Amino acid sequence: MKISKLRSVNTNYNPLDLVEDIIISNGWDYEKDNNNNIHVEVAGEWCDYQLSYGINEEYNLIYISCVLDLNIPEQRSEDIDTFLVSLNERLLIGHFEIWSDQSWPLLKQSFPVPTNQSLCRNQLEQASLLALKECEKFYPAFQIFAWDNKDVNTTLQHLMLETQGEV
Repeated sequence: MKISKLRSVNTNYNPLDLVEDIIISNGWDYEKDNNNNIHVEVAGEWCDYQLSYGINEEYNLIYISCVLDLNIPEQRSEDIDTFLVSLNERLLIGHFEIWSDQSWPLLKQSFPVPTNQSLCRNQLEQASLLALKECEKFYPAFQIFAWDNKDVNTTLQHLMLETQGEV
């Protein structure tokens, strides 16, 4: 009987290589910035979403952010915090915030990458699809909040109706 010892192999694995493979297999155009973050535009039902991927090396995290193509007008800035808290309570993952430079809403999420192990492609694909799904679900809420000048509760009441039955 042969006995072998298991040892960990230290590799220079970069999870963004897997992100790049997923993007290429979907036929999407993308670009990398100076920090090696990856940016890709994905068409949705309501708008085109800007997905961005990056690595936080200090904490060994991969992050995904998804920008909604919609500006929040300055006159709505007084109510935006209450609105975001209400939306974030309803999210499955991540959180919404407002990109202060451009007043664009974005969904952010991050998760740990196991040390010296590769990230599961399926996990990364699911996280990306879930980010897009959450943005699609809540885009109308941001649009109504931004342009209909309704209060937060009224905006959310119209959007959180669950339909039942068959067509």
